[in-house]
Amino acid sequence: MNIWLVSFFEPTPYDKQFSTRFINIADELVKRGHRVTFFSSTFRHSSKNQRFEETTRMNVNENYDLVFVKTTPYKDNISLKRAVSHSRLSRELIREMNLEDQVPDAVFMAFPPISAAYKVSEWTEERNIPIIFDIIDPWPDSYRRLMKGVPDKMKDLILAPFVNKTKKLFGRASAITGIAKQRLEWVKKFNPKCNEMHYYYPSADLDVVQDKLSEIGKSVYKNNLLRVIYAGSFATSYDIPTILKAADFLSEDYTGKIEFVIAGAGPQEDAIKIYCKTHENLRFTGRLSKEDLLKEYYMADLGLIQHFPNATQTVTYKLFDLMSCGLPILNSLESELNDIVLDNNVGFYNESGDYKKLAENILYCYNHPDKLKEMQERAVNVTAELGDTKKVYAEAAELILKIADKEHEDTIHV
Repeated sequence: MNIWLVSFFEPTPYDKQFSTRFINIADELVKRGHRVTFFSSTFRHSSKNQRFEETTRMNVNENYDLVFVKTTPYKDNISLKRAVSHSRLSRELIREMNLEDQVPDAVFMAFPPISAAYKVSEWTEERNIPIIFDIIDPWPDSYRRLMKGVPDKMKDLILAPFVNKTKKLFGRASAITGIAKQRLEWVKKFNPKCNEMHYYYPSADLDVVQDKLSEIGKSVYKNNLLRVIYAGSFATSYDIPTILKAADFLSEDYTGKIEFVIAGAGPQEDAIKIYCKTHENLRFTGRLSKEDLLKEYYMADLGLIQHFPNATQTVTYKLFDLMSCGLPILNSLESELNDIVLDNNVGFYNESGDYKKLAENILYCYNHPDKLKEMQERAVNVTAELGDTKKVYAEAAELILKIADKEHEDTIHV
């Protein structure tokens, strides 16, 4: 079968980073002998850099192509320039889809952005091609959180066009998937009649990660420091200030005993650098390659997932990235992720902004190394059960092929 994947915000094989959701689903489909075309954009959202200046096509292997659709850059996540960029991307995407030699048997597309998803759903409906939307973030509801001080009725008026488009595009879906059960519950507000709804947690390749950690262990010395690591974006939804306050709270008595490590890049970077000028218990690495990041994970003992209040994230990509490395979670999200962490006893919860509770949870691990070791072992076992790519994305691939095959059979019968 010929399957198209569409995702603008994830890494691609070209980026040579950790394999993520769409990369793994593509690999699973190709491994089964199917043809895949993966549509992304020339602009990389996470780094705000252009991969290419013009639409670029690349061949991964004989059954796997990448198409980077020309996209105009933007700096701010919330801006008119981003809205214009998405609008142009929608038009360019449809143009590139029309240039393909063969139409697909099914399209599997990440949601958001709304504009592109709407255009693609129109395109597939006109051609009687099944489309499956994979819900990553709950747009347009996410906009509401950012419209502080705006009366609810005014919010409803502003968001009405986006809500209507979302209802229509979900109504065209043959199936809907999501990164968590919560995402599917959210979809029911827009399309309560969809019978094919499934969740697939953002997962990690457990065997590959564990093999690489074993190899790293042959050459990297791990001392007796308790290390707590945050790795990822420093965008405005990530609670870097609480991490810094917890580090400061522990600095007087535990410098040389507990070390914080922060890896990544983004708008909150200056605050981290300022902290490092007056403290010795935090090491800032900047953005790391996947090999260097795995070294940091190998040396770490706990992983940080800290968000500001009212964050819309449910189960983040970081959960099983960290747990596959045997790192229990220090979490502030009130979401399905927290249920996984607490129900399986693989970490701790602190309210957003509660740096003293975060510090207390870290100290518990410092003072109870045996309990920490048990949690580290459980983290790997829970990943094998709930968040291993071989299991999770094989199931996702099976759904895509089932929907494609069903639509194909229905067309023949007609």
